[in-house]
Amino acid sequence: MAIKKTESGWKVDVRPNGRDGKRVRRTFRTQAQARRFENKILAQVADGSRYTPTKRDNRRLSELVQMWYDFHGVSLKDGKRRYQQLLALAHKMGNPVARTITPMDAARFRQQRLADGLTPTTANHDQAHMRAVFNRVAKLGEWHLPNPFAGIQPLRIDETELSYLTESQIGDLLAILDRRANKDAALITRLCLATGARWSESQYLRAEMLRDGRVTFTGTKNGRNRTIPLPQGLYQTLVAHGRRIGRLFPTTGYNPFSEAIKEAGIQLPKGQRTHVLRHTFASHFMMNGGDVLTLQKILGHQTITMTMRYAHLSPDHLADAIKYAPKVDGQSVDTDEKP
Repeated sequence: MAIKKTESGWKVDVRPNGRDGKRVRRTFRTQAQARRFENKILAQVADGSRYTPTKRDNRRLSELVQMWYDFHGVSLKDGKRRYQQLLALAHKMGNPVARTITPMDAARFRQQRLADGLTPTTANHDQAHMRAVFNRVAKLGEWHLPNPFAGIQPLRIDETELSYLTESQIGDLLAILDRRANKDAALITRLCLATGARWSESQYLRAEMLRDGRVTFTGTKNGRNRTIPLPQGLYQTLVAHGRRIGRLFPTTGYNPFSEAIKEAGIQLPKGQRTHVLRHTFASHFMMNGGDVLTLQKILGHQTITMTMRYAHLSPDHLADAIKYAPKVDGQSVDTDEKP
């Protein structure tokens, strides 16, 4: 057994099963790596066992994605959609042999996609999902090499202001929707504005979930049911709207809502078409003096971090900045001082 320095690196040359056994030769970049490999081989044969070299893993990235879906993704609500996205990512990378992917490969792939017009937010999501594939396969005991996506830090993204509708815009929007023949869109909109529900949660609401002046949303994004009180008038209207059992709204109502937004002249950031209703509820809740912890429960956020995006809309948010700031222009900052 020997470890020798060569022009290409540190070469391990051993016969773990004796002079008549298989000869193992491997070159490493550092002496420490070579020493670890040698010790690993010696440990395998220390009890008299014969050394069997590890079979090289030639599975391609798409095969790991398939394993992720079969044993984990299939149980996720958006598992099928994410599976298709992951397969597309794998093929955009050239569907390489998974063990050959390095962190630099992952970083270069992200940079190339950004250059092609991908948004930083989507890039971060793709990176996280691909990292999750390797993590899940490793937990299944089917991956023993480093995760090439683990060391790639997500891109920093400036926080964007969440849009919400003013009282005037809400009135204009509802007036337009009430003139539509399809009443589903108007009621779904009112339900979202009154509860902060997502459009999908409202449009698929079952009539059985309306009980005792409350609505219960099931099949939510985080899997937890939410029960929220409703204004009496809206509750009665919803109960009278449709059937007693099954979906309350026969149609999704999305197209009439989208057309009404345009007709009302409401300009919204990309991706906030129906979600603006949820933002509107949360924003008005805080502006009217609501409590951020209560808002967290209503919206169903698992952590307070997401809910804190609306905290700055509270009337007394950071009001101490006025009370305790230094005097400016000779004026006292004591808000309790009488003139």
